[in-house]
Amino acid sequence: MACPMCRIPHHRLGRRNVLAALASAPRALRRVVGRASRRRLGRRPARREWSATEVLGHLLDAEVTLAFRIRKLAAEPGGVIVAWDQEKWTGGLRHQRADARTLLDAYAALRAANVEQVRRFAPGQRSAAGRHPEYGRLRVNEMLEHWAEHDLNHLEQIRAALTVSGAR
Repeated sequence: MACPMCRIPHHRLGRRNVLAALASAPRALRRVVGRASRRRLGRRPARREWSATEVLGHLLDAEVTLAFRIRKLAAEPGGVIVAWDQEKWTGGLRHQRADARTLLDAYAALRAANVEQVRRFAPGQRSAAGRHPEYGRLRVNEMLEHWAEHDLNHLEQIRAALTVSGAR
Protein backbone atom coordinates (compact mmCIF):
# COMPACT_ATOMS: atom_id res chain seq x y z
CA MET A 1 0.00 0.00 0.00
CA ALA A 2 1.28 3.47 -0.84
CA CYS A 3 2.29 5.86 1.91
CA PRO A 4 -0.15 8.78 1.99
CA MET A 5 2.79 11.19 2.38
CA CYS A 6 5.22 9.72 -0.17
CA ARG A 7 2.52 8.49 -2.53
CA ILE A 8 4.60 5.35 -3.10
CA PRO A 9 4.91 2.11 -1.08
CA HIS A 10 7.62 2.00 1.56
CA HIS A 11 10.19 -0.62 0.70
CA ARG A 12 13.28 -0.03 2.84
CA LEU A 13 11.67 -0.82 6.18
CA GLY A 14 10.58 -4.32 5.16
CA ARG A 15 9.20 -6.31 8.05
CA ARG A 16 11.14 -4.42 10.72
CA ASN A 17 9.18 -3.23 13.72
CA VAL A 18 8.49 0.46 13.23
CA LEU A 19 9.34 1.49 16.79
CA ALA A 20 12.54 -0.55 16.76
CA ALA A 21 13.53 1.10 13.47
CA LEU A 22 12.74 4.55 14.84
CA ALA A 23 14.68 3.86 18.05
CA SER A 24 17.76 2.61 16.18
CA ALA A 25 18.03 5.49 13.69
CA PRO A 26 20.17 7.81 15.86
CA ARG A 27 22.78 5.04 16.37
CA ALA A 28 22.89 4.35 12.65
CA LEU A 29 23.36 8.06 11.94
CA ARG A 30 26.18 8.29 14.50
CA ARG A 31 27.95 5.38 12.81
CA VAL A 32 27.70 7.03 9.39
CA VAL A 33 28.78 10.46 10.62
CA GLY A 34 31.59 8.84 12.60
CA ARG A 35 34.62 11.07 12.89
CA ALA A 36 33.99 13.11 9.76
CA SER A 37 35.30 16.62 10.14
CA ARG A 38 33.00 19.60 10.46
CA ARG A 39 34.25 20.71 7.05
CA ARG A 40 33.36 17.42 5.37
CA LEU A 41 29.97 17.30 7.09
CA GLY A 42 29.27 20.81 5.83
CA ARG A 43 30.34 20.21 2.23
CA ARG A 44 27.48 20.01 -0.25
CA PRO A 45 27.89 17.10 -2.69
CA ALA A 46 26.45 19.16 -5.56
CA ARG A 47 24.80 22.47 -6.21
CA ARG A 48 21.33 22.63 -4.67
CA GLU A 49 21.94 19.47 -2.63
CA TRP A 50 22.10 19.43 1.14
CA SER A 51 25.29 18.74 3.06
CA ALA A 52 25.29 16.03 5.73
CA THR A 53 24.93 18.81 8.32
CA GLU A 54 21.88 20.20 6.55
CA VAL A 55 20.34 16.72 6.34
CA LEU A 56 20.84 16.32 10.09
CA GLY A 57 19.17 19.69 10.62
CA HIS A 58 16.29 18.55 8.42
CA LEU A 59 15.96 15.33 10.43
CA LEU A 60 15.76 17.37 13.63
CA ASP A 61 13.11 19.65 12.09
CA ALA A 62 11.15 16.61 10.90
CA GLU A 63 11.36 15.13 14.39
CA VAL A 64 9.97 18.35 15.86
CA THR A 65 7.01 18.20 13.49
CA LEU A 66 6.49 14.49 14.18
CA ALA A 67 6.56 15.14 17.93
CA PHE A 68 3.87 17.78 17.61
CA ARG A 69 1.73 15.86 15.15
CA ILE A 70 1.58 12.57 17.04
CA ARG A 71 0.88 14.29 20.34
CA LYS A 72 -1.82 16.48 18.80
CA LEU A 73 -3.62 13.55 17.20
CA ALA A 74 -3.31 11.30 20.25
CA ALA A 75 -4.79 14.01 22.47
CA GLU A 76 -7.10 15.68 19.90
CA PRO A 77 -8.11 13.11 17.26
CA GLY A 78 -9.55 14.55 14.09
CA GLY A 79 -7.58 17.78 14.24
CA VAL A 80 -5.72 19.60 11.51
CA ILE A 81 -2.08 18.61 11.01
CA VAL A 82 0.13 21.61 10.37
CA ALA A 83 2.27 21.64 7.22
CA TRP A 84 5.84 22.94 7.04
CA ASP A 85 8.24 23.89 4.25
CA GLN A 86 11.43 21.86 4.69
CA GLU A 87 13.46 24.02 2.32
CA LYS A 88 12.52 27.22 4.14
CA TRP A 89 13.25 25.65 7.52
CA THR A 90 16.66 24.34 6.42
CA GLY A 91 17.71 27.68 4.96
CA GLY A 92 15.87 29.92 7.40
CA LEU A 93 17.23 28.11 10.44
CA ARG A 94 20.72 28.26 8.92
CA HIS A 95 21.46 24.57 9.39
CA GLN A 96 24.52 24.85 7.15
CA ARG A 97 26.17 26.88 9.93
CA ALA A 98 25.23 24.43 12.71
CA ASP A 99 27.40 21.84 14.37
CA ALA A 100 26.35 18.45 12.95
CA ARG A 101 26.91 16.58 16.20
CA THR A 102 24.83 19.08 18.17
CA LEU A 103 21.99 18.61 15.66
CA LEU A 104 22.37 14.84 15.92
CA ASP A 105 22.32 14.95 19.74
CA ALA A 106 19.11 17.01 19.73
CA TYR A 107 17.52 14.71 17.16
CA ALA A 108 18.50 11.61 19.19
CA ALA A 109 17.06 13.05 22.42
CA LEU A 110 13.78 14.04 20.78
CA ARG A 111 13.55 10.71 18.95
CA ALA A 112 13.98 8.82 22.23
CA ALA A 113 11.20 10.92 23.79
CA ASN A 114 8.94 10.33 20.79
CA VAL A 115 9.45 6.57 20.81
CA GLU A 116 8.81 6.45 24.54
CA GLN A 117 5.66 8.53 24.06
CA VAL A 118 4.32 6.22 21.36
CA ARG A 119 4.94 3.20 23.58
CA ARG A 120 2.57 4.79 26.13
CA PHE A 121 -0.20 5.34 23.57
CA ALA A 122 -3.31 3.23 23.80
CA PRO A 123 -4.03 1.25 20.60
CA GLY A 124 -6.70 3.77 19.59
CA GLN A 125 -4.20 6.61 19.86
CA ARG A 126 -1.85 4.92 17.37
CA SER A 127 -4.68 4.78 14.85
CA ALA A 128 -5.94 8.31 15.58
CA ALA A 129 -6.18 10.44 12.45
CA GLY A 130 -6.19 14.08 11.45
CA ARG A 131 -6.30 16.08 8.26
CA HIS A 132 -3.17 17.42 6.57
CA PRO A 133 -3.63 20.23 4.01
CA GLU A 134 -1.51 18.45 1.38
CA TYR A 135 -1.76 14.74 2.20
CA GLY A 136 -5.35 14.51 3.43
CA ARG A 137 -6.25 12.09 6.20
CA LEU A 138 -3.23 10.76 8.11
CA ARG A 139 -3.08 8.32 10.99
CA VAL A 140 -0.41 8.30 13.68
CA ASN A 141 0.73 4.81 12.67
CA GLU A 142 1.08 5.94 9.03
CA MET A 143 3.22 8.90 10.10
CA LEU A 144 5.43 6.61 12.18
CA GLU A 145 6.00 4.29 9.22
CA HIS A 146 6.74 7.27 7.01
CA TRP A 147 9.28 8.62 9.48
CA ALA A 148 11.07 5.27 9.77
CA GLU A 149 11.35 5.18 5.97
CA HIS A 150 12.33 8.87 5.97
CA ASP A 151 15.23 8.09 8.32
CA LEU A 152 16.51 5.35 6.03
CA ASN A 153 16.30 7.59 2.96
CA HIS A 154 18.25 10.37 4.66
CA LEU A 155 20.78 7.95 6.11
CA GLU A 156 21.62 6.99 2.53
CA GLN A 157 21.70 10.66 1.53
CA ILE A 158 24.25 11.39 4.27
CA ARG A 159 26.35 8.37 3.24
CA ALA A 160 26.35 9.59 -0.33
CA ALA A 161 27.19 13.17 0.65
CA LEU A 162 30.13 12.03 2.75
CA THR A 163 31.35 9.65 0.04
CA VAL A 164 31.23 12.40 -2.61
CA SER A 165 33.11 14.73 -0.29
CA GLY A 166 35.75 12.07 0.35
CA ALA A 167 34.80 11.12 3.89
CA ARG A 168 34.01 7.70 5.22
